Amino acid sequence: MSRSIIFRVIFVVLLALYPLIVYFGLRILPPSFFGLVLAVLLLLRFGIVRPEERSTALPLIFILLAYAVASALIGSVTMLLYYPVLVNAILFVVFAGSLRSGEPLLLRIVRARGIAISSHGPRYLRRLTAFWAGFFVINGMIAFWTTTASIEIWTLYNGLISYLLVGALILGEWTFRRQYKKRHGLSID
Repeated sequence: MSRSIIFRVIFVVLLALYPLIVYFGLRILPPSFFGLVLAVLLLLRFGIVRPEERSTALPLIFILLAYAVASALIGSVTMLLYYPVLVNAILFVVFAGSLRSGEPLLLRIVRARGIAISSHGPRYLRRLTAFWAGFFVINGMIAFWTTTASIEIWTLYNGLISYLLVGALILGEWTFRRQYKKRHGLSID
């Protein structure tokens, strides 16, 4: 396994644990500490951005980094809670914005990875990109609502339920795609 992949996995795991780290850490550390931790994680993410990701990833990481630095300077618990809302908003903008261009984000990713695309592929990937954009709106709205609820509800939703929903959607899409390919006589990878 390459060093880049190891760093990516560590980064994703640490960011996935963010709600739990905040929940348990606020009992012993000031809120500004978590803004600093988030800023350091995002700075590390700058170092592992692939060349093909730079045009999309770097501006997004910069926005999140600015938010993390502001969180550290302000030192507000409430500001820490808005991080999942911001992430969902950014993902919505990226996915929905790509629909306005000639090539939806998921189609760009598939092409960048050199995966063969059938004639059904572009239309399917456009719809899938729109579906994910819709998911990020709903997920972001729920994440926003949790900022007004208890820290326990915020942690439960943003640290567990939202990840379970993402996993269920990925599994559901994979299952649907296999059936779609079978129905249209396409090869199943």
